[in-house]
Amino acid sequence: MLALLILFFVVLLLVAFTPLLGYLDRKWILPLMWGLFAFFTLVGWLVFLGIGWLNF
Repeated sequence: MLALLILFFVVLLLVAFTPLLGYLDRKWILPLMWGLFAFFTLVGWLVFLGIGWLNF
């Protein structure tokens, strides 16, 4: 289940950052925001799960 959750967020991150490859003007602002959202969501989950796993 945990591996599936991590895989889902990795796919979300890749999907969010893929449009950045094709944009050279200001159209990349919105995909960048989604990319940052996905990135910090992933980091937040990893910190949350890490704290639970290490039992701080």
